[in-house]
Amino acid sequence: SARRQVTAAIQLADAGKELDVNGRPDLLPIVAQLAKKLPNLRIVINHLANVRIDGPKLDETWLKDLQAAAKSPQVSLKVSALVEGASQGNRKPPDDPDYYRPVLTAAWDTFGDDRVIYGSNWPVSARFADYAVVQKIVQSFAIARGPEASRKFFQANALAAYRWPTG
Repeated sequence: SARRQVTAAIQLADAGKELDVNGRPDLLPIVAQLAKKLPNLRIVINHLANVRIDGPKLDETWLKDLQAAAKSPQVSLKVSALVEGASQGNRKPPDDPDYYRPVLTAAWDTFGDDRVIYGSNWPVSARFADYAVVQKIVQSFAIARGPEASRKFFQANALAAYRWPTG
């Protein structure tokens, strides 16, 4: 029930834990509402909210709802499942990093350098593309953002969102 889910979210927040959300883009408004109601709950949206990736064409509803969720500073976005999102029907996902640039730019611009987190989604991603392809896509984009943004994306932001010890 919804009441039990809210109670569980409150318990996570009280215990200093985070909530990982894995669902379709239609869950983003719920994330935004939950984040407003529980400002102490850290939330990580997984897999870019499983948006369908179609090169230069962005899902405008996804972007609007993503921006609403990002208004709460305790919400982060895991950049993962890229090749899965680009695999439409039986089509093999493109391996050209430029194909993914619009969705990556939108995600990064929405959450900033401090709240985007790298995730490969391996081994699930291996059904769609080799790990090297997934790495090439995100490394090409992150490196272009500069060394500090890259360091945060590949390491520091996950440490902060999940409060993993650093020593």
